[in-house]
Amino acid sequence: MEQSNPAEEQCLIDPNPDVVGVGIRASLYVLALSYHIFSYVFNSAELSGAIESSLGVTGLALFLTAVITTATQSLGLFHALCVFHLLGIVGLSAHPRGRYPGGVVRRVVFMAFYVVVMTGSLAYLIYVFATAPTFGDQAECNNTTVYVLFGVNIPATSPGLRWTLVAALSLLLLGFGCWLLFVGCIAVDAMFGRKVPHDVFGAQDVNLGNNKSKPPLYQLISYLAGTIYLIVMLELTIQRNALAPGLEEWSFGQILAMTMLIGPLIELASLLLGKIDGVNDHDLVLASGR
Repeated sequence: MEQSNPAEEQCLIDPNPDVVGVGIRASLYVLALSYHIFSYVFNSAELSGAIESSLGVTGLALFLTAVITTATQSLGLFHALCVFHLLGIVGLSAHPRGRYPGGVVRRVVFMAFYVVVMTGSLAYLIYVFATAPTFGDQAECNNTTVYVLFGVNIPATSPGLRWTLVAALSLLLLGFGCWLLFVGCIAVDAMFGRKVPHDVFGAQDVNLGNNKSKPPLYQLISYLAGTIYLIVMLELTIQRNALAPGLEEWSFGQILAMTMLIGPLIELASLLLGKIDGVNDHDLVLASGR
């Protein structure tokens, strides 16, 4: 009688629906794709801002969840790879949406916050890939965990893959570190009342107008292609790894992620209903003129 191999049973990866559950992935996919499409179709800063805010906050929550669960030794290498893909899809941002007067200090503070968050995420990903063979709470499964790149299965602990990503992320981290130092110097100058060029951090404030310029078509196509590639590779990575049952279960984290769609849906409904109201008002004006 053939006996089962205990090692194979141990290499079933425990699912974590609060990190890569169906609801979380569906919410992020819809937000990411709709942001690119609606930014091109509708010339509305409010709608684009609502979607971008939902994406940024969700990405920030996902990153903090990954850091906390890593610190408590409850996140595996497979889920860290999924977080890597999801962060590439949604990004990290926390920009104010109110129409406030432009100023150097406000721009410096939020730019510095953004760079600190990005630097932390890059440092975390470098740690993940540098320690891939022993990372997480199921280190015995790391050698059998695969990462799908352009449809090809690559062992997640492959030295070539790991150190190539570590080198690329380290270069980005160095660039963000230099930019943070630059932002700090500009902030010190602003605090001492020295004149700072307003175009250092972007002369145009996106919060001062109702409309935003429509991105060119080639930019829309490139963004959509990159987002769709990350989505497909993530889904293939999930399918080609040995996961224990339970990933399809709906938990509080997934329901909360789906509720992030409510804000953009309200903005979209308001935009479309406003256009209908505008047409009706125009018809009423024409009728009263007759």
